[in-house]
Amino acid sequence: MTSRRGTLAAILFLLLGAEHSPAQEAPKEPFEKWNRNQINQVINDSPWAHNQTLSTAMGSGSGVQGEKEIFNKFTVRFFSALPIRQAYVRMMQIVNKYDEMAPEQRAEFDTRFKRALNLDVTDRVIVALEFASNDPEANREMKHFFEISKAETLKQNVYLISQHLGRVELREYFPPSSDGTGAKFIFPRSVNGKQLIEPGDKEVRFEFYVPLVDRRSGSSQKLNIAFKVPQMSYKGELSF
Repeated sequence: MTSRRGTLAAILFLLLGAEHSPAQEAPKEPFEKWNRNQINQVINDSPWAHNQTLSTAMGSGSGVQGEKEIFNKFTVRFFSALPIRQAYVRMMQIVNKYDEMAPEQRAEFDTRFKRALNLDVTDRVIVALEFASNDPEANREMKHFFEISKAETLKQNVYLISQHLGRVELREYFPPSSDGTGAKFIFPRSVNGKQLIEPGDKEVRFEFYVPLVDRRSGSSQKLNIAFKVPQMSYKGELSF
């Protein structure tokens, strides 16, 4: 029912999704009724999902075009936020034609994805990161980087920046899997008894020193994405 083909279709569902409007809150209706546009909105441009594109030149081109511009797009999501996980599950429902299933098939599907919906995040914050580039070499470099990286080697390169705690160190790391949800960076939900994010905070930032080098300056690049905490409420509660 949810075969490898279904997973690949789900990934294409995200990459080739319909255009969506600027970041906004999650849909009001139950996630089981979300349509394709709503899913893409939540997963790609919402209070829990932002992206940043870093550009760099790639040598000298030919003709009047001059240098070729490389665009490296990073999408960062609070995977521990319930609306993000609900959007992924709904995406898999649509890919596998859940709405047309017989009751027993739906029950089997619900059992399979129950863990994703009920994921225990009481002591951790999960940030997922996806990468895409118009440069095949950059795609290969980042794929290799994500596959071989370990939490210990990433601690000096990846942070969540809390308004009242400052830089919060990475706790665990998981490379991308076949589910298409990207690399996972795990941070503690609280430090010394203080919550990483509190309702009164204005923002929280994800900072990542990218291993790709800007060919124009010869220096590495930094990903810095701010999430507005007041917008991260879902069904009356702060969700992250």
